[in-house]
Amino acid sequence: MKANNVPTPLAPLGVSVRYIPWRGHQIALHEAGTGPTVLLIHSINASASCYEMRKPFADLQRDYHVVAIDLLGYGDSDRPDMLYSAELYAELLADVARALGGVACMYAVSLSTAFACMAAAAHPEVIARVVLICPTGLVDLVVKGSVGRAYRILHGTFGAGVYRLLTSRASLRYFLRSMAYHNPAACDDAMVEVCARAARRPGARFAPICFLTMLLNADLHDVLPRIAQPVLILWGEYAMTTPVTRMPAFLALLPQATGQVLPGAMAVQDECAAEAATSVRGFLAATAHVAV
Repeated sequence: MKANNVPTPLAPLGVSVRYIPWRGHQIALHEAGTGPTVLLIHSINASASCYEMRKPFADLQRDYHVVAIDLLGYGDSDRPDMLYSAELYAELLADVARALGGVACMYAVSLSTAFACMAAAAHPEVIARVVLICPTGLVDLVVKGSVGRAYRILHGTFGAGVYRLLTSRASLRYFLRSMAYHNPAACDDAMVEVCARAARRPGARFAPICFLTMLLNADLHDVLPRIAQPVLILWGEYAMTTPVTRMPAFLALLPQATGQVLPGAMAVQDECAAEAATSVRGFLAATAHVAV
């Protein structure tokens, strides 16, 4: 154990964790490399962490200062019992970008793309570019939930038991390999193990409760037209939560964006790591003149 009763870090990316304070909580950052800063933002699920971004982290650190964040409520960051929202996460990302001196790029996955878009629209002075993997916010994960009966049930003893069942190693292995990956073999045992360990951290269920009750959803119809920065959208051919048929709607509201479909994948950054890396590197090189 670390001092002050902070659990020993998961350390899934092989680097020491740096903690920065934010609104009375500690946010975990995993950093490597030098150069323009790229902020990697994991998706939202029952046991998420920055380990999901391990392949872009390993690739980009050769030429960039790459920072993988554990969002509040996840991974090595604090997991307070509180109401989480898309607005909260957007403010967190903007503040972290500012603390890093501005970021050359935010690179986000699934629902977290909505938080990145909100931050980029509101704070272009600290966010120069955005990479979106299978984004949400126009059709999927749009309707906002409320703190009603479902939230109270999940927050109580019954919900705690359900969470333990859903985050057992067997359950996580089944969910990841059948719902998050097109190729089950791409989800290795290490991914399952990190997810299982992350889910056993004290307070690990509070942010997922807000996800399940739709408190983290965000409608981006009015947000996307306010994004002036260059945008790259990568979509997995077999994405389920946000199918690739959603891409034209995003491109219509982001005329400066480039869109690309990567075949044979759902978890683009993991299943098509080499192809995704080539696309992201090309995007960063082509827009290198855009300063923070």
